[in-house]
Amino acid sequence: MKIMVKKMQKTRATHLGLTVTFVLLPMIHLYAQQRPIPVQPVSPAPVSVIGPQGATSTPNGAAATIAPSTYLLGPDDQITVQGPEMDEIVGKPYRIDPSGYVSLPMLGRVKAGGMTISDFEGQLNHAAAKYVRDPQLVASVTEFHSQPVSVVGAVQQPGAQQLQGKKTLMQLISVVGGFRSDAGNTLSIAREIQWGPLPLPNAKTDPSGEYSVAEISIQELLIEKNPQLNILMMPNDVVTVPVSETVYVVGDVHKAGGFLLGEHKDMTVLQAVALAEGIDGTSDAKHSRIIHHPADASQRTETPVDVKRILAGKAGDVPLDGGDILFVPGSLSKKAGLKTMEAVIQTASGIAIWRF
Repeated sequence: MKIMVKKMQKTRATHLGLTVTFVLLPMIHLYAQQRPIPVQPVSPAPVSVIGPQGATSTPNGAAATIAPSTYLLGPDDQITVQGPEMDEIVGKPYRIDPSGYVSLPMLGRVKAGGMTISDFEGQLNHAAAKYVRDPQLVASVTEFHSQPVSVVGAVQQPGAQQLQGKKTLMQLISVVGGFRSDAGNTLSIAREIQWGPLPLPNAKTDPSGEYSVAEISIQELLIEKNPQLNILMMPNDVVTVPVSETVYVVGDVHKAGGFLLGEHKDMTVLQAVALAEGIDGTSDAKHSRIIHHPADASQRTETPVDVKRILAGKAGDVPLDGGDILFVPGSLSKKAGLKTMEAVIQTASGIAIWRF
């Protein structure tokens, strides 16, 4: 009897153990799935976004332009500082004051004016060495204010202008009041080669090797036909807007004089006659001629042109270049006939008045 009781107790214990196991195993598995697994955080790497013409921007939005090694910092230039172990300083814009110093947390006033970026970084790291072993601070220019750009020629307010932040060519032209009415059809830009070549298709280096030069069509710039022409300006850029060339119309026309080509490269005979308000009735238009004056001041040349047939649409129009003279001669026979007619009219008028 005792043996049977022990067997029954042993059987119940086995069943209880199996029941507990089947109940606890799903719970343990569910707990293991829901329990978060710790992951070692990874610090994101700094990201720099490359902008136009060598400009870079950091995640905090500060834009920096790679200044040439010879660029000298000056008053109102804005700089940013980057580097490890100096969180109080890095990633913030700093303005150079009129005395040429920049005020930085911890480091105080540091000389910057008249220094290159490399020299200024040496000053920074020397001052930071009091707080950090072997500091590795680097500086970049985010705004150029101390270096001028010049606009000369046919603009409303020619002269030197200080760059206030980043300015495009059209913004610079707006600052000087726009083009004058006698502005030519192209402008030229000269940039110091230390800032790199001009980002224009026709840019070339001048014979001295110190400047990158290019020409831009004013008409294409104004109508935004090619937005790439509206480039960013750099310190010491020189923009030259030449005065427009002139075409002259003389002789038997209603309004003789000179007429500017303006934004156009050339003018036609028909356009020139229209600006001169047409030809006189006594003109010998079919014997007109174009007088060319070469730029090198060599001997002039003449080209015969039949203005009468051009006006009648029986001959093709003829282009005129800057400096050309369209001469429309008078007809001696027509003038003689006109004078005779005038004399007859005057005589007849006198007789009529005498009779009455």
